[in-house]
Amino acid sequence: MVNLYWEGKIMVKRLTGCLFAVFLTGCATLSQQDCKRGDWFGLGVQDGRSGATSDRLNDHQKACSEYGVAVNDSQYFAGREQGIKEYCRIENAFEEGLQGHDYRHVCPPSIDSVFSRYHAAAYAVHKERAELERIDNELSSKESSLGDNKLNDKDRARIRDDIRHLSRNRDRARDDLYYHERQLNEFRHESQSYR
Repeated sequence: MVNLYWEGKIMVKRLTGCLFAVFLTGCATLSQQDCKRGDWFGLGVQDGRSGATSDRLNDHQKACSEYGVAVNDSQYFAGREQGIKEYCRIENAFEEGLQGHDYRHVCPPSIDSVFSRYHAAAYAVHKERAELERIDNELSSKESSLGDNKLNDKDRARIRDDIRHLSRNRDRARDDLYYHERQLNEFRHESQSYR
């Protein structure tokens, strides 16, 4: 027990040190080595594939200016355009949404509205699954706490009320998830026409 206590204290100190180091580096998007390497095309591809907006270049310029390195805008944007083509695949709208990633409307106008609609449907499923998991965890915790022999009748009654309330919320969340999963399946079927 004592060992776990001290191991926990050491872990907290290490984590605090790591967070402090991140704080000191600020919002730098690139290291000095990355800036000096100068693979602007590759960096553009990487940012495009991740769905980053073109404003990301400003962050890179700011980071590299600290090291006296200029960013090659034309190479970056050529790479970003290639990366965006990969990002804006219709299947990716579903993948990104289900993973809970935001969509920043970076796809070309010809596909943006479709990508956005499919992403939103997948994102809704992601949110509903997370909400259902949160409710299940809270419900489990409340049910476990009922076994505490130190609870008085008033506390037990309050916990039972909480459990009833959470159960109703879980039923609603399941209904919402079912609705959003059906919508997502319809959109997946519809998306076959874009391939």
